[in-house]
Amino acid sequence: MLSAVALSLVLAGGLPPLRPVGELLLDPKGKPVTLKGCNLGNWLVQEFWMFGMPGVDPDQYGFEAKLAQRLGEARKDQIMDTFRESWMTERDWRIIQSYGFNLVRLPMNYRLFESDENPKTLRPNAFKWIDRAVNEAEKHGMYVILDLHGIQGGQSVYDHTGRRDQNKIWTEPANQERAAWLWGQIAARYRNRNAVVAYDLFNEPYGGTKPQQVELFKRLYPAVRAADPNKLIFAHGNYDDFQHYGDPKKNGWKNVGFQMHYYPGLFGNGSPTPLTHTYHLQGLESVEKVQNRLNVPFLIGEFNVVFDAAGGAGMMQRYYDLYAKNHWLGTMWAYKVLSADGGNKDSWGMVANTQKTRRIDPDKSSFEEMITWAKSFATEPLSVNEPLRKALTAKNPVLPKLPAIPAAIWEAPKDDSIPGWDIVDIGGAKKGGLVKENGAITVYGSGDDIWNQQDAFRFISRPAAGDFSITVRIDSLLETNSYAKAGLMLRSSYEANSAFVMISAFPSGELQLASRAATGATASGAESTRDWKFGDRIRLTRSGDTVTAWYETSAGWQKLGSVPSTGRGSVGVAVLSHSPDRMTKAVIRDLTQD
Repeated sequence: MLSAVALSLVLAGGLPPLRPVGELLLDPKGKPVTLKGCNLGNWLVQEFWMFGMPGVDPDQYGFEAKLAQRLGEARKDQIMDTFRESWMTERDWRIIQSYGFNLVRLPMNYRLFESDENPKTLRPNAFKWIDRAVNEAEKHGMYVILDLHGIQGGQSVYDHTGRRDQNKIWTEPANQERAAWLWGQIAARYRNRNAVVAYDLFNEPYGGTKPQQVELFKRLYPAVRAADPNKLIFAHGNYDDFQHYGDPKKNGWKNVGFQMHYYPGLFGNGSPTPLTHTYHLQGLESVEKVQNRLNVPFLIGEFNVVFDAAGGAGMMQRYYDLYAKNHWLGTMWAYKVLSADGGNKDSWGMVANTQKTRRIDPDKSSFEEMITWAKSFATEPLSVNEPLRKALTAKNPVLPKLPAIPAAIWEAPKDDSIPGWDIVDIGGAKKGGLVKENGAITVYGSGDDIWNQQDAFRFISRPAAGDFSITVRIDSLLETNSYAKAGLMLRSSYEANSAFVMISAFPSGELQLASRAATGATASGAESTRDWKFGDRIRLTRSGDTVTAWYETSAGWQKLGSVPSTGRGSVGVAVLSHSPDRMTKAVIRDLTQD
């Protein structure tokens, strides 16, 4: 909550300035202020899943293009402005305030400010909606983080950039120049607005490599500082880390902090269970150590538990409490998310619609129908997520108990052999083990990961010459970490940075096909599925220059995907704990190679 000084200034018509000092944000009397809140998703950057209208349109760009083609540019703009007027009204700001929040992160689309047809030229109403957001937030006692959610050219291929399938910011200098120019304009306008607490220069830069992310930040940072020498700036990390930016102070960057987004149990981080969150909460301890060493502000710009079965409102309270304890800012995704049938059971939102969504068709709906749809958001009945609001505002909230993490296995019990197979611990992985019993093979393996440019894991292999087919049944995998793995691998060599192809199972039961195309290159995922369960088999085959991954279901063998072969090398079973000081154990059966 706001400090007493801040609250009095809000009542007087303004918010106090917050000054970054180390990892803290201090008010004018030098007291730390904890900021917590939400994202205003789908307001200024549309994501159509948040309308509860699946299949209507893939992205905002395509939606607006259809309206402009059919109805004309002026009417398209009228529809979009009517929507923006209706999506966030006084009642929405009051609802956010009722959650005890004092911070909103505002996703923005660059196309609000300038057009691709007339770059580096502000639209006549370029700041209309940003000004609206800042004014309303300030009025309701909330600070604002300005987030360029969709940057010129796009920072990934995803629709939440405003236009999918682009990812051109990294390779087109003109887009970087436009982005730097735009941030100069934004910083010049809001440098003296206390309610704007930080600039978030680009959202989820996952379409670029880590070096490209650093270079883009270096390109944008001076443009901001030329207009605003003091306000906090966030550098967004990669999906797995933020340390590639180095130490901001050693880089000569003033008032720069880091941002990460965490969705454990939702996007490849295990299954949505309390245990997954237990592991994630434990893993945040190492993040805190890095952040404390760097001593700069830290923002969890997006997070959400979503499912009641994963802990729901109580687990969300755990996260907000931990962030406050660590002096981190936190903004959940998102304030308002609609569903096709209404209701907020297992919803991403703080509020949802109570009735079925009003559907429109950008290819067919008339202008009048589109305007009626756009206006409807201002008055449609809303269902507030009361368990979440109660948990986040309770003086003594009841938090769900965290399940116990399975007892750590520090040393493998023994190391049997399998005739005709070599066993090696690659990349400095701690020596593992292997136990044969009752037709099953229990493999104990440690190691950091099989990812990025270096691997560390246990490998049971034999030479792979020509075409082959290798199959194994995976009965179970101990969840030492959501990213623990067990699967089948073709590998060029035993070197830690070797090229490889692998089909692996995570503890959640998710299967992934991944590869490193050449020695020393960066590994990447190709395909994944959850249509598999432990106790069933997986298979890796090579035919000519192509390796294909397969998985078994009740309906028979299914193809997961294919990638180019890595060469001759070795093929076999790979196991890792994703926790280098301890072991996971994978129980396998029916290991065969043809």
